[in-house]
Formats: sequence, structure tokens, C-alpha cells
Amino acid sequence: MMPMDAFLRTVTIDGEAVSSLYDQWTPQEIVPLADDITCLVLADAFSGRKAVWYLDESRAYCGSHIEVVQRLQPHDILSTVSPWFDSLVRHSLAAAPQPLHDARAVPLFLATQLAAAWSVRMLGDLRQIQTALLEKGQSIAQVGEKALSTRQVRRIMGTRIGPESLVVLSPFTEKPLRSQISFVVDHQLIHRFHDAELDCSFYLAWWEKQLDKPPSFYCPKANVIISDETMAGMLPSLILGWYLSHPEHVDIIASAPGFEARDYGLGSASSLRIDTPEAAVPLPAAPNASSADMISESWAFLQHHHPAAETPSADKKDEKSSARLLGRLRSFVKKK
Repeated sequence: MMPMDAFLRTVTIDGEAVSSLYDQWTPQEIVPLADDITCLVLADAFSGRKAVWYLDESRAYCGSHIEVVQRLQPHDILSTVSPWFDSLVRHSLAAAPQPLHDARAVPLFLATQLAAAWSVRMLGDLRQIQTALLEKGQSIAQVGEKALSTRQVRRIMGTRIGPESLVVLSPFTEKPLRSQISFVVDHQLIHRFHDAELDCSFYLAWWEKQLDKPPSFYCPKANVIISDETMAGMLPSLILGWYLSHPEHVDIIASAPGFEARDYGLGSASSLRIDTPEAAVPLPAAPNASSADMISESWAFLQHHHPAAETPSADKKDEKSSARLLGRLRSFVKKK
């Protein structure tokens, strides 16, 4: 691979050779997606901003976003990465990860842009549900023979980040699960959980500066996102992009320790609630936004404004729930 500066001098914009870049911008990585498509990733050292140039076979500049390229078609660009994302969705995103043996190294900024364009076209039936629209006793989705109920969702939406390892009860089997991996992408902290009984993964995501707020819940096999966040619909592409740019995620997840009640500490068990009535876990009202425009016009989720349900006092019920949980966790310890 030729040096970055030498490569840059072979690039043309409107027929003119590129002699220099503005401000603090510098070329960072050259990513050949196909014989006739090359991506040049650039960075602004001062602000940390990233950009990408899509180049054709003659290294002529075609655009800086896959959705608005000239002389190239988004389909042509995606044809190379589609098999990668298809494999990631079936394994790393939704179940037990498997290595991508033929995938090229793709930096995160480019990977998330490609993942967003692919997701818009291939995951169009993904549902986003606001918490205020969850009806009592409703079955939201089915994974195998296990249903995802409103009660289970309300319980897991009460999860908050703490000093201990993040442990939640599976919304499908109610088994304690420990976060296998966490990462930050686009200012969101994302935790991955995996229920081995169903070979089903799900995710909880918080904005970095709003860790005290309810998370967004995403389950690929259930094909549903439950969140009041306008941009929650981008979670699949953010996760896929991170997985593509971090192939080591396969080994990290495979070696992640499972839940150990003795390691977690029964004193922290009150943060996990079992058989908690739906009304006992308060949820915020839905946002006032009437619509959310995603990265493409073909991917938008309607937002509705509904008042939050009144939440009765749950002190006594919480005590009973915690007591039941302590008994269940002790049973896990005795089985070891």
C-alpha cells in the first residue's frame, strides 16, 4: 500500500488533482471495498471529526456519503459488504458470534455508515415501540416458545448502570444474565446479553451522559426496539458497525464469564426484580416529537404522545420481590 500522501495525490475532484486538504484534515485509512470502489477515511485532528471519500476505479471523488454518491450506486457499494452484515446479523447480532473469515478491516466511522445503509434496506420490518404504548398483559413478541411480555420489558427497563458488573434477568427465561461485552459508539453505551437457552441476544443502551435514564431495549430475534429515544432505530446499525470494525468481539464474547451469584454478591440482588407487577416499575412519558427522521427517508419511526400511567406506591411489593429474588439466587449458589 502506497503512503497516504502519495495516494492522495492520485485522487481527483471534478477532474482536478488533490494537492492539499483544508485545515487539520489528514488521510487516515485506505479501504478497498472492490476492484472499482475505494474508500478514503479522513480525520480532523483538532475536532476529532471523521469523513469518508468514495472513489471509483480511476480514483475520482464520487461523494462523501453512500446515499448521495455520483457515478456509483449505493447497491454497488453494498454488494461487497452485504455478505458480511448478513453473517453478523445471524450470528454476532442475534445469537452466538462466528468469525468473518473474508471481511476486510473497516474503520468504525465507515463501518457504521455502511451498516446504516444496509440496515435501511434489509431490516425494514424492525419495530420500535414507545414505553407509553405498552399495554398491560400484552405479549410483544415471541422467540421460540418464549413470549416477551410487557411485564418483563417494564422490569428490564428499570435497569441502571452501577459499580458492579451489569446483571439482569432474561426477559424470556428469567435467568440471571451477566453483560458479555459493552462498548461506546456514537455517544451511546451498549451492553450485550445472551440467553443460551434460546441462543438469543438482546441489548440495553444508554446515552453516555444519561446513565440514570431508562435504557433502550433491542432484541434482534424478536425484531423489536422498545425505547422513547428518537434515534433508537439506529441501534442495529451502530452495533453492526462496531462488530465489523472490531472482529475481536467474537473472542471477547466467547470468553465472557457467565453469571455467578457468589461473584455478584447477594447484597446487590435487590437491583434485580422478579414477579414485579407492571405498575410497580415507573416509566417516563413518551416524547413530544411527532416524527423521527432516520439516516434515510425509507427508515422513520412514528412517534406518538401519550401521557404516562400513574404509578402507585410499591414499597411493600418491592420488599417481597427482593425476598423472592434472594431465594432464587441462593438456589443458584447451591447448584454450584
